[in-house]
Amino acid sequence: MFDIGIIGAGPGGYSAAIRAAQKGLSVVLFEKEYIGGTCLNKGCIPTKTILHSCKVLSELKNADKFGIKAENISFDFEKIQERQKTVSEKIRKSLTNLIKSYGIVIVEDKADIENEHVIKTSTDKYEVKNIIIAVGSEPNKINFKGIYNEDFLLTSDDILNLNQLPNNVLIVGSGAIGLEWARILSALGVKITIIEMMDKIIPNADFEVSQRAERLLKKSRIDFYTSTTIEEIQNKSIILSNGKVVEADNILVAAGRKPVKDLNPSLENLNKDNIYIIGDATGQSMLAHSATKQAEDVIEHIINGTALKFDKNLVPSVIYGHPEIAQIGKTEQELQKEGINYKKSFFPVSALGKAWAEDKTEGFIKILATDKEILGAHIISEEASAMIEQIAIAMTNKLAPKNIQDVIFAHPTYSEGVLESFLALDNLAINIPQK
Repeated sequence: MFDIGIIGAGPGGYSAAIRAAQKGLSVVLFEKEYIGGTCLNKGCIPTKTILHSCKVLSELKNADKFGIKAENISFDFEKIQERQKTVSEKIRKSLTNLIKSYGIVIVEDKADIENEHVIKTSTDKYEVKNIIIAVGSEPNKINFKGIYNEDFLLTSDDILNLNQLPNNVLIVGSGAIGLEWARILSALGVKITIIEMMDKIIPNADFEVSQRAERLLKKSRIDFYTSTTIEEIQNKSIILSNGKVVEADNILVAAGRKPVKDLNPSLENLNKDNIYIIGDATGQSMLAHSATKQAEDVIEHIINGTALKFDKNLVPSVIYGHPEIAQIGKTEQELQKEGINYKKSFFPVSALGKAWAEDKTEGFIKILATDKEILGAHIISEEASAMIEQIAIAMTNKLAPKNIQDVIFAHPTYSEGVLESFLALDNLAINIPQK
C-alpha cells in the first residue's frame, strides 16, 4: 500500500509527490497524458517561449535606435512553433527524471477512484492511504449561433498546434490567455480584434491597470470592444452585439478555463477524510503556483495535521509580454466597495533610469496600503513579474510599508520603483515631483 496516490502530474500533482517523498512517504503518481500538465505542455512554458521569440523580433526591428544595424528582419513561424515544442519536451524529460529520482512510481494511464483507498487504471489497482486529486483544468468552449466550420474556433490548446499563421483573428476574452495570445499574434503580423463581455479589458484587474492596458492595445493597433459578445457567425463574418461585423480567419476562444471532471465515481459518494483536491481542479485559483502551494500544504496536513488554509489574496498573477502586467491583493475598487480606508501611491516607470536606458518607460507601480498593512499592488512594467514577487514576500510576512521603506534597493534597477512607490505613500519618493 502506498502512503499517497496522486491523480494528475501537473504542478500541483508532481509538487505534492516530491514533497511527500522528501518527507519519507511512498507515492504513486498517475498521469493520463503529459508529465507537467497544462502549464508545461499547453500553457505557461510554450506561450512564454513564443513570447520570447516575439521579444527578440521586436528588439531586432527597433535595434537602430540603440545604434545597432539589423536589416531584412523576418521570422519563421514553423521554427518558432518547433522551438516551443522542443523546450517543453526537454523540460518534461528533465521533470520526469527528477520525479523518479525520489523513488516515486509514475503510472502513465487514466486513473479512477474505486473507493477511498483504491485507485484503478485500465490494467491495475493500487492501494493507497490517501488520495490527492490534481486533475487540472481545460479550456472553456463556447458554441456560437450561425454557420461555420468546426476548425474555425480555436482554443488555447489548438493554437499551439498551428503550422501556419492566420491573417486575422478575433479573440473572445481579455484575461491572461487572451491578452498574451493577442500580443503574440500581433507581434507576428496578425490583425487582432478582442471582444470582452465585461465593461473593461482584464475584468479582474485594478481599474487603472485596465485603462493602461487599453492604451497599450491601441498603441499596438489591436482593436477591442468591451461589453460585447458574438451574436452570430456566417462563415468568416462575425456579427457582434454592438452591431459591428468583423472578418476573421479564426476565433480564439480565451474565455477562461474550467476544472476537469472526468473522474469516476463522483466524489460525493466517497469518504473524503483522506481525499484532497488541489490546483485548478478546485476552481479557486487556476494558476500553477497556487497548485504548488496547495500541494505543499496538503502534504503537511497529512503528516502533521496542520490546518489547511489558502489565502487567494496572497497569490500574485502575471500577464506576460512587454510590458508585463502583475498584481497581488486587493484592487482599489474592491477596497472602495468593502469600505476599507487606504492610502495609494502611483509611481511612473518613466521616473526610473534603468527604464530610460532600455527604452522601456511604459507603465507604473501602484500600491494600496495602510500604515500597518500592504493591501494590494498593481504593476505594468518590464520585470513586473519579479517586482510583484518582492511585494508578495512582504505581504505574506505581514510587513508594513515602513519595513519596505527601510530597505536599500540597488541602482539602477526596475525594483527601485518598488521602494519609490512605498515611499510615495507618505509623499517621500525621491524621483517624482512633490504634489
